[in-house]
Amino acid sequence: MARSAHPRLKFLAPGWFAVVLGWGGLALAWHQATALLGEPAAMISQVLGWAAIGALGLLALLTGLRLQRHASDWLADVRHPVRHPVRHPVLALVPMAMLVIAGFVVQVLGANNVWMAGFWMFGALAQLAATVWVFHRLRQSAATDKGPNWAGITPALFLAAAGNVVVPFAGVALGFQIWSVAQWTIGALFFVVVQVLFMVRVTAFGMLPRKLLPMLFITVAPPAAGGLGLAQLGAPVEALEGAWGIALFFVILSFLSFKPMMQEAFTIGHWALSFPLAAFAGLSMHLALMTQNGAMQTFAILALALASVIIGWLTLATARGLRDGSLLAPEPVALIHAA
Repeated sequence: MARSAHPRLKFLAPGWFAVVLGWGGLALAWHQATALLGEPAAMISQVLGWAAIGALGLLALLTGLRLQRHASDWLADVRHPVRHPVRHPVLALVPMAMLVIAGFVVQVLGANNVWMAGFWMFGALAQLAATVWVFHRLRQSAATDKGPNWAGITPALFLAAAGNVVVPFAGVALGFQIWSVAQWTIGALFFVVVQVLFMVRVTAFGMLPRKLLPMLFITVAPPAAGGLGLAQLGAPVEALEGAWGIALFFVILSFLSFKPMMQEAFTIGHWALSFPLAAFAGLSMHLALMTQNGAMQTFAILALALASVIIGWLTLATARGLRDGSLLAPEPVALIHAA
């Protein structure tokens, strides 16, 4: 059995950690809804959170095996911004998944101890390192004789920003207020920089290929998760409302491409919808509870339902893809070299 599973490890790219983010982010959103929806919401949050913890542990183990058996394939995923312009920023998903899990463990399970502080600190430092590395690779590719590698300017770069604004989810409660503020600010700055670059890329070279359209939803993550990070930092409601408005804009903009992206064959890349929509639902619910606005409460419930339905579909589609062999298989050449 181990031998039959061995070849499939070759294709276990870092993008699979989006599953942890999706379930973990949705767990936090349902936790926010407990005050409005009661005990059933708390139970759903627990189930999703523990599923995310289990997925993180399993993926960490399988990634370790992949590094041992297919090190060259793993390096190809994360090192080459020209041949694989979409893949290398996705490495930021790994520490980002750790930070979301830390947020669940601290906020929902109430674990505030030295072990969790160490886990969170490792994730925060790894996220900062990933951000520096991604930006360095981007700058390095722009310094070539051919000019900037515009194929590498994709929404995947927003993952570095989103990972930093997630730091306060657990960092503040663990006593790292200053560090959380500093890293949140780095994420906010990186979001603006990447947004400008991506607008130039689209204006000059056209929209992303259809197979990459799910990544448009990643643009929702920095303002949505950033708003939740601001909530942990004690920011005024006006700041959260501003973050929510920016996130709503990108939600609407992303859904304009929903139909063509759903017409493509399912890949693990479709999980790009999960965490952004979960974070947006969580921020909507937080604002609904802060403002006690009836219309906002209704909207937040609808946003939570939408995120839950989409993540439920992603989970079923992933199970089906693993069963029929369409996942953990070679990617189409067109996707790898899309520009």
